[in-house]
Amino acid sequence: MGTAAKVRSTDVFLHILLLLHLVTSMESGTPHRKRSGNGNGFRADLKSGWRKLFEHSSASHKRFVLLVILVGAALRISQLALPLTYDEAVTCAVYATRSFGFIFSDYTSPANHFLHTALVKCSVAVFGFHRWSLRLPALIAGLLVMPLFYVFVRVMFNRYIALMALSFVAASGALISYSALARGYSLTWLFMMCALLAGRHFAKRNNWVSALMVAVFCAFGMWVVPSMVFVSITVYVWLAFYLVVNYESTLGKRFARLGASFGLFLLLTTLVYAPVVSLHSIDHVLHHPALGENTWVVFASTEQDRAFELWDFFSSTATTWLSALGFVGLVYAAYISVKYRIMLFALVLGAVPLTFILRYVAPPDVWTYVLFNLHLSSAIGLFYVMKLIQEKVYTGFAKRTRTLVACALVLVGFGWLGMARTKDLRPRFAEVATAVEWFGGVLKPGDRVYVEQPVDAPFAFELMSHGLDRSLSQTGPAQGGKVYVLVAPANAQTLKSVLGSNNADSFDQKTLVKLKDWTRLEIFAAP
Repeated sequence: MGTAAKVRSTDVFLHILLLLHLVTSMESGTPHRKRSGNGNGFRADLKSGWRKLFEHSSASHKRFVLLVILVGAALRISQLALPLTYDEAVTCAVYATRSFGFIFSDYTSPANHFLHTALVKCSVAVFGFHRWSLRLPALIAGLLVMPLFYVFVRVMFNRYIALMALSFVAASGALISYSALARGYSLTWLFMMCALLAGRHFAKRNNWVSALMVAVFCAFGMWVVPSMVFVSITVYVWLAFYLVVNYESTLGKRFARLGASFGLFLLLTTLVYAPVVSLHSIDHVLHHPALGENTWVVFASTEQDRAFELWDFFSSTATTWLSALGFVGLVYAAYISVKYRIMLFALVLGAVPLTFILRYVAPPDVWTYVLFNLHLSSAIGLFYVMKLIQEKVYTGFAKRTRTLVACALVLVGFGWLGMARTKDLRPRFAEVATAVEWFGGVLKPGDRVYVEQPVDAPFAFELMSHGLDRSLSQTGPAQGGKVYVLVAPANAQTLKSVLGSNNADSFDQKTLVKLKDWTRLEIFAAP
């Protein structure tokens, strides 16, 4: 039975490859043959490719690319001062203050994005405890991914679609927000783009160096967060289909190197997760207990709600009509472009089967990498719409002019809509910093401040950022000092619940007096 099932699944996979090959061949003609490389010219290819990229671009095009990147950078940097989210605070207060050994092995909280947390530890060690230093590694990754995305789209399509796609990414509300959050997702985008660029070079040259680099980049992404597995599978599936569609005579050799690359990826991933698995378990890594049960019964009853939650996340930084236009652009891009059809097909195969295997629809932030594909489809659709306008409405609408106009509209319109909604993507703890500032002139040695999750981690971070001793918020009786209780009614907290979570149930609540009453926080203290 097991052997027969494997044979059937293999046949199905081969039939899918053949079907895609036939469909794309009908549009692109007979696939052209490429001469494989021996791997010795990787550096030469990198230099020549970089030189051609600049030689084939006008001065105005280069300036506009730089302008779009600078606008995207400004939008992301403007988010650095926003209040903390809970996961960001946990990253710093619980993990970044510990040893590297602890960071790379402990997965008690899914907020620990291993490699990203290690970079956060380095950042706060150098610059101190600030919101911007906490978010600096994610910001740098979010900035670097923009030019890499532009280069990838340009070598896959053309410089006009690449500039439009870059404009969408630069002004994307969700990408802006997560580039200014101390989470590891922007780092996974960076490794994704590096893997795609290396994969494209491997496909063109059959270069063993770039094949190994695909494995290394995907493994580094996995080292950030386990959900990178969706991205990694997408990259390898895309490469497999790309090779099948474009090569015939050297397909066997190319697939051998692709298989070796995938094997190295599995080996490196196993090595980086060995400390985590030894401390927890493989099941703990595949599905964290904090995410709830992943049985078929739970999956069947929740997958529809989670799918709608994901759709709401994708459309939350734009209006309904703009989301509808984006869907139309996706359909049209898949119809008009073979290359995009392959990328979309790989995206689906990299996400849907694994979701069913894990029996869990991941939270929306895991799927932020999908936005790069969606923004690319919007750029392709917009490119051909502008071309149609030139052909049917205004013949003087030159390609360069219409591209610049489209990019300007995207940056202004899409960016304005996105920025108006990014603050509400994740719950934030704005008044915790205000409370800590108040405590700064009040707390004395021996005092205790009782807090409850999810206020505990943001409160600990703000204490450190203000130079106060974070032990003031530890559970336990006051050491000869005064007791304060920080209550967040907005998080369904009560005076009783906060005392109970700090093992202070016996404390007489009647002796506590309310000292501060903000919109979302209250401070009580014994007189």
